[in-house]
Amino acid sequence: MRGDVRRLHVDGGEHRPLEGAHLELDLRRRAPAGGRYVYASFLVSLDGRIGLDGHSGPPPAIANDRDWRLFNELLVQADVVLSSGRYVRDIVEGSAQDLLPRPGGPFDDLLAWRAERGLPPRPAVAILTASGRLDARAAAGLGDDVFVVTGQPLAPSVAGDLSAAGVGVVVTGGPGGEVGDDPLLVALEERGHRVVFSAAGPRVLHTIAARLDALFLTLATRLVGGRGFSTLLEGARLEVPPGFRVVSALLDTEAPDGANQLFLELVRHPFVRPGPPA
Repeated sequence: MRGDVRRLHVDGGEHRPLEGAHLELDLRRRAPAGGRYVYASFLVSLDGRIGLDGHSGPPPAIANDRDWRLFNELLVQADVVLSSGRYVRDIVEGSAQDLLPRPGGPFDDLLAWRAERGLPPRPAVAILTASGRLDARAAAGLGDDVFVVTGQPLAPSVAGDLSAAGVGVVVTGGPGGEVGDDPLLVALEERGHRVVFSAAGPRVLHTIAARLDALFLTLATRLVGGRGFSTLLEGARLEVPPGFRVVSALLDTEAPDGANQLFLELVRHPFVRPGPPA
């Protein structure tokens, strides 16, 4: 086998504060002139669980405030945050926490970061949904600028309820009624949103996988188990599986209950289809 491997020593390296670790990346500067930047974040267990029993949000056994801080550092750098109809349903059921930071909360410094850069107080929220049948008031409460994105026109009564609640509707006209990655991103750009952060689940990640520039993973060193669970990606096999390179790995030894967690930053690497054996 050609090439070496690199040994990473967990007892060495630079120590730095947790707060600001993702904010200092200044992801907005990565968007090329006239282009876009798309990134996503997940908290995942050693056995690949990002959620249990069909709910949004990480399993309680691995959810923690330290990961939540860095998640919000990623979120506030975006023009728009992608969410889903399932998240709205979880908000109604009381099983999900606020998507965006609220003024007067623990992340006022992040809202100040946006204000210093002349950005709106909080990112816009785009809810991907096929039917649009969700609690319109709950959807409107997600943020200051909330709209649903769907692949085909909604039923007039559904569209009317959303409009009455102040929720916009964007129809992408994707093939087969699906939202589609390019139609979605073009629609977002038309609204002035070039820096796109996905806070949604595995189906939305599947939609944007081919256009993803960076993936931020918090790997919790804990086994969770469970029969009803979600993992990173849900959907058909990708024709061209995107590849990524690890460019940063921060070891957190202060995670709850003595377990470690790794904050990983992975950036898109051009996929090269392997040729026939030599």
